[in-house]
Amino acid sequence: MSDASCLVTWLIDWMAGGGSLLLLTDYDGTLTPIVDRPDEAWLAEATRNDLQALARSPRIHLAFVSGRDLADLRERIGVREAIYAGCHGLEIEGPGLRFRHPGAEAQQETLNAISRELSLRASTVPGMRVEPKRFGLAVHYRHVKRDQMQRVEMELARAIQQTGGRLKVFHGSAVIEIQPQVGWNKGDCVLWIRDVIQRASSAPLMVLYLGDDWTDEHAFETLAGQGITIKVGSDAPASRAGYRLPDVAGVRKLLSALADRAGRGGDA
Repeated sequence: MSDASCLVTWLIDWMAGGGSLLLLTDYDGTLTPIVDRPDEAWLAEATRNDLQALARSPRIHLAFVSGRDLADLRERIGVREAIYAGCHGLEIEGPGLRFRHPGAEAQQETLNAISRELSLRASTVPGMRVEPKRFGLAVHYRHVKRDQMQRVEMELARAIQQTGGRLKVFHGSAVIEIQPQVGWNKGDCVLWIRDVIQRASSAPLMVLYLGDDWTDEHAFETLAGQGITIKVGSDAPASRAGYRLPDVAGVRKLLSALADRAGRGGDA
């Protein structure tokens, strides 16, 4: 029996015994494959059906934690009962809960100014694309020629220098992310969601988190000894996660098996 099958069986037994499950997952690279253009990363209909079944289970709380803007994330997934956390957890919304990081809100106008400035400059660098977000922005360079990358970094530096602000700049998969410099990451976001759910229920709560990106390592580290963590990607570097799935297909199989047994009127 595979690790995934063992986990599903264990979780079903946990819920059958009166426990509940908080299932949190990243989006890009976890629920959908990484694609050349992020705006083309749409959820498979079968996966959406599984997620809807899980969200409707009385024993399961479903949440999505992503670097995407919250509104974009909600549109792509479309599960009304779920919790959504956008901009790496700086913004959280769900049934009966809402969070905006105050430090991020204080810097929102600075981030908007940088987005406007970079959007004007992007046309001078072929392939460069700016994605504004509520509490940040992303500069995509997958289609920028290698000899033009210095231009991308130069334009970004100029825009930041003009507007100022305490900002965090980090690289992802062919993207540069700019966020407010606040003491908050996906790990803090996961604990906030967990605590809100736990306060509202007397049932024991198990946390399961899936993610593929280095930003998910914050959640893996935070949940060490407190939940189940799964790294997605067979060729990824060492991870703090307790388990590993090879790819998005493996995630889909896990969610489908859990939905069949718990979300569609199974053992739980």
